[in-house]
Amino acid sequence: MDSIATLDLNAAKGRFGVAYAKSIFSQAAVGFNETAPDEDAIAVDGSLEFAIAAARVQIKCSAQFKISGKSATWDSELHWRDSWKTSAVPVYFVLVILDYKDPVDWVQHHDKGTNQRAAAFWVRVNGAGAPTDKILVPKTQRLTAATLELWEREVKSCFIPTMP
Repeated sequence: MDSIATLDLNAAKGRFGVAYAKSIFSQAAVGFNETAPDEDAIAVDGSLEFAIAAARVQIKCSAQFKISGKSATWDSELHWRDSWKTSAVPVYFVLVILDYKDPVDWVQHHDKGTNQRAAAFWVRVNGAGAPTDKILVPKTQRLTAATLELWEREVKSCFIPTMP
């Protein structure tokens, strides 16, 4: 496969991470508008399009962690944090973890279908509990289609005050 590769390993992981997250968003039937390359000035990879407003999403992909365990820690850059804190809508950091370093192992093809051998976890990175120089991603917060119901409620809360 190396003979046809046009992406280096880091770029391939980045594309896989976005594609993996988009598969979850698609499962939930929620649109995702990806930020064009070199236009991610606000440190997000795209916007998740809910009916009331969009949530912002930053996606990273790594094979340096295991899917199992309690948490993963990712270095955050100052300009990311500065951008995230100015957002009036939620900003979520999604970490896609690949249990295998070799791209050949990221996707498993078999007679009954195709499996992506990865898992994604998330944390909100603006508002209360915003990260400092490290982003702690709890593995109790697995990204699933059901996660988007929570995110949509958090977006709504920015516009519709909760009743006492």
